[in-house]
Amino acid sequence: YHHHDLRDATVSAFMRRYNVDLRQAQQVADTACTLLGQLEPDMADPEHIDHRFLRWAAMLHEIGISVAHSSYHKHSAYIVANADMPGFSRMDQARLARLVLAHRGKLERVASIDAGSVDWLMIACLRLAVVIHRARDARGLPPVSMQREGRGFTVTAAPGWLQKLPLTAAALEEERRQWQGLGRALYIRALSVRAAAT
Repeated sequence: YHHHDLRDATVSAFMRRYNVDLRQAQQVADTACTLLGQLEPDMADPEHIDHRFLRWAAMLHEIGISVAHSSYHKHSAYIVANADMPGFSRMDQARLARLVLAHRGKLERVASIDAGSVDWLMIACLRLAVVIHRARDARGLPPVSMQREGRGFTVTAAPGWLQKLPLTAAALEEERRQWQGLGRALYIRALSVRAAAT
């Protein structure tokens, strides 16, 4: 193995060890990385290091469920921060653990991340992907896009998509509140059929 392959092999081994739902992890990772490419086109490259970190975080975000369902994101982050992970430096693991910790729940837990850090983009993409795939139904990439808006983000959904998914709409509203609490706006735009046709 060279260093690059070793990290991928380590992530795969952890997913097996902690019985991660592979299909769910994969669809969250695919959606999160697609959104990241919309926010930062150069990060759409699967070899870009931030793209790779986001994919690893998405693949590992549920490993803590094997410990306990409640607050599983904290268990996931603890494992990632403290386990022996061949190929990853301690700094790599700390970064990965922060992304995993921030994928749900209170954003204030990671408020110490530097305001200009790219990690905020990655956290936004991972959180949105987790919300979008909350039903765990393997629907594939959703009809949603994301743009930067000042220090915040705009999420645009296809016509009728959110109306069909009231629980997802409610979860997105909670997301908006979490980002607002950090002084970063999250705008949710549901396109009307008319707007989509123009």
